[in-house]
Amino acid sequence: MSAPPARDGVCDDHPESRLVQRADDEENTVRRRLAVYRQDTEPVIGFYRSRGRLTEIEGMGSVDGVYAALKRAVCGA
Repeated sequence: MSAPPARDGVCDDHPESRLVQRADDEENTVRRRLAVYRQDTEPVIGFYRSRGRLTEIEGMGSVDGVYAALKRAVCGA
C-alpha cells in the first residue's frame, strides 16, 4: 500500500528528515527483481516441491513462533 507524504519530500513522521527514495525501491527495480525471481527461483521451488523435499514455513507471527517452526523443520525437534 502506498501512502505518499502530505508534503512532497518530507517524511510525515519525522518532518525534520528529508524523504528520499532509494534506487532499489523504484518501480522498475522491483519489477526486474520479480522477473528474476519468477525465472530463476520459482522453478527451484517447484523442483523441490515435486520431490517432496520442500518444507514451507509460515513467516507471519511472533519471532519465537517462526523460530520454533524453523527449528522443527530443520532439526525435527
